[in-house]
Amino acid sequence: MQARKKTEEKRSKILDTALSLVTKNGLHGISMKMIANEANIAAGTIYVHFTNKEEMLASVYEMITLQINQLVKEHYDENSPFKKNFLNIWNAILKAYLADRRIPDFITQYAFVEGASSGISDMLEPVYQLLEEARRDQVVKDIPIAGLIALTHGPITGLVRMIGVTKGLLKEIDVDMYAQSCWDAISNKED
Repeated sequence: MQARKKTEEKRSKILDTALSLVTKNGLHGISMKMIANEANIAAGTIYVHFTNKEEMLASVYEMITLQINQLVKEHYDENSPFKKNFLNIWNAILKAYLADRRIPDFITQYAFVEGASSGISDMLEPVYQLLEEARRDQVVKDIPIAGLIALTHGPITGLVRMIGVTKGLLKEIDVDMYAQSCWDAISNKED
């Protein structure tokens, strides 16, 4: 039991280190050796957990999507209108991204790597399913799910980046107004 816990801790440390280094150096600017050095582990230890860099990066992405899916579950109330759920989830994701700004940086980089994005819709199935239901019920515009995500997720990551480089911006902005603006971009109905 203790050995298993240590193995999981090492795996988590590798993923966390990779997340930090990707944010700092980009996906193509890191190597397994860099990750090992930064994590203070032997390079071979990484290969006990992952066959290659691509598998390790996919695991980082999976770790992040599990967190996002958990946020969706926690902030979705099937008895509430879709708009209220959307605003709650949007705000929860923004807060999570502000708490760990590495996450939106990694997602932005990883989502556009050729071949890496093939499993993205599978990993974010709860998000895709909610948007698909809203589209089917004509609550949101009839545009591809990827477009709906771009109109709602892109502004979150942009806002996090702006807050990261502009001191005090978070105090100046009305987060609810930004969430409402994203809702207005995809909504099929006037409020």
